[in-house]
Amino acid sequence: MSSHLSSGVYSRREPARDRSRRVVSFRVVPIWAVWISLALIVSALDVFTVKVFAEPPTVTITSPPAGQPAFGEVELSADIVEGEATIVRFLFDGRVVGELEAPPYRATVDAGQENRPHRFEVQAISADGEVGTALMVTPAIRIDDEIEAELQQLYITVTRQDQRILNLEQEDFRIYDDQFRQQIVTFARGDVRLTAALLIDSSTSMKGRRLRFALRGATAFLNGLREIDDASLLLFADRLLHSTPFSNDVGILTEGLSKANADGGTSLNDHLYLALKKLESQQGRRVVIVLSDGIDSHSSLRMADVHWLARRSRALIYWIRINPGGGDPTKRLSAWKNPETYKEEYRLLTRTVESSGGRIVDLDNLQAAEQAFQGILDELREQYVIGYYPSISRNDGSWHDVKVEVDGGNLNIRAQKGYVDY
Repeated sequence: MSSHLSSGVYSRREPARDRSRRVVSFRVVPIWAVWISLALIVSALDVFTVKVFAEPPTVTITSPPAGQPAFGEVELSADIVEGEATIVRFLFDGRVVGELEAPPYRATVDAGQENRPHRFEVQAISADGEVGTALMVTPAIRIDDEIEAELQQLYITVTRQDQRILNLEQEDFRIYDDQFRQQIVTFARGDVRLTAALLIDSSTSMKGRRLRFALRGATAFLNGLREIDDASLLLFADRLLHSTPFSNDVGILTEGLSKANADGGTSLNDHLYLALKKLESQQGRRVVIVLSDGIDSHSSLRMADVHWLARRSRALIYWIRINPGGGDPTKRLSAWKNPETYKEEYRLLTRTVESSGGRIVDLDNLQAAEQAFQGILDELREQYVIGYYPSISRNDGSWHDVKVEVDGGNLNIRAQKGYVDY
């Protein structure tokens, strides 16, 4: 047995090693290094967020008005509502028409007279290249819409150093209605029917020679009327003292004036309102000529009421202002008004005259009344009469601002400042 064992072979096999195993070793990183790494990552993310998600400037178009057709010369304007822009760019029908680096952001473009839609665009560009955009598309007038536009006539006086300029042609004028340039369709020089209301102050302060000189001036004006013209003569105090119908017969217009007398207070507001109402039913160029010191003491109406009617009447108002003593005529006090009220009424009368397209003629001496009336008549005969159909007519009682421009330097242009669209 011992020999058997000695001759046998016994061996112990070790299990095979797994070749797929890898030795993993861990390295301890200091905590401060972790914090630095995180900070760098966060900083990089912030830069990425600012660059990728920066908001562009917010821009809005303030002109032209939305929803209205665009014709002629149009002002394009914009405001930056939020953010900042280094460049504001204006585009009209895809074409760049202006670039500005600072407000006010405005550009002017000629939209022409073709009836079609137009695309107005404003781009606000920030310092880092972000672009904010505002877009407006103005419509064309539909051909099946019924458009009713009344011919608007302007009576324009052009002077240089108080000398009237009489050699201008139609192409020298530019008319803007609510900032839109208009196409002129009629052009003449003063040969339009004239209908005038002459309003003569006949209060107590006009007694005697003053009233006679005033009536002499009014008569000179009436004698200058043509066959197509008409006039009415009104003498007023705190009541209506004398009135004639509209006529071009000087005999009818001056009948009874030799017996006229001055008496009572002054109701200028009431009687200027009356004259404007009388003109409403008359044709042609409507004119009111007032001869007075402009101080109202007895009217029921305020001057604001007269101003409201004057804006709607389209009448030219001329004021032959009497101030023989000089000084401030509003420095007075009565049971009805204090000095501030007198001053405000006087200021509004001045504004009413000037906004009508007429003017104030100061008269220090009533002996010059005839010359003053004649000067106004000469001016009316030499005015430019321009007509146009407004490109936008709403018929809603809104006010239209009207602006007249004339080529040439040092020119003074007088015309009505606007009209009521109704």
